[in-house]
Amino acid sequence: MNILICDDICDEAAKLEKIIKESGFEANYIFFDNGADALAYIKSGIKVNVCFLDIIMPGMKGTELASLLRKANYSGEIVFLSTSNDYAAEAFEVGAFFYLVKPPNAQKVAKVLNDIAESKKSADTAGIPISTSKITEFLRFREISFIEVINNKVYFRLLDGREIVLYCTLNEVLPQLLADERFAQCHRSYVVNMDAITQIHGKEIIFKCGRKAPVSRSYKEFNDFYLRRGMGSDM
Repeated sequence: MNILICDDICDEAAKLEKIIKESGFEANYIFFDNGADALAYIKSGIKVNVCFLDIIMPGMKGTELASLLRKANYSGEIVFLSTSNDYAAEAFEVGAFFYLVKPPNAQKVAKVLNDIAESKKSADTAGIPISTSKITEFLRFREISFIEVINNKVYFRLLDGREIVLYCTLNEVLPQLLADERFAQCHRSYVVNMDAITQIHGKEIIFKCGRKAPVSRSYKEFNDFYLRRGMGSDM
């Protein structure tokens, strides 16, 4: 999860980061102390899942920033923070997910992030139909860790440790996978779910399920794609 925090008071931004970390969420953090820079960052195309926006800031209020983000087609979640409830109605007019009164406590922040994760999971129905001699099912993209080709077989490695084997070529499933923004090809024999990656170390990808996959030098655009999504890397 990539989280943007925009607050003109740096100490409060740091406290929020600490609370989120204590909630157990794995995230990359981006900080801004003004709305203009936060807006420019989102417009650059780097993926941000959640924006925590302070409402009262000099120059541009958080609600004004949120309105501009929506006009720039930002589709992630927005959570507002303020010292009072005075701006709640204004906040929800721009599609806020939640409104937190400062100082937020760990329990409330954890609930907000859990609710966001659950809403995304239930809304994420994209996938691919899979048919083998043993099963026929619709496989959700969010269940896939990566896809690997071995000896003319395509292996779908899933986050829960399962694997599904198809007797086909990678080219038969590749267009459907790459049409979804979370997938990218890192090797002629591997297509990975970017959301399933914990880190890239050297030329090796490490996934949440514990498996690993190589990154080929021939796929230089993969590294650029990974960084544009705002993810950390040891490359």
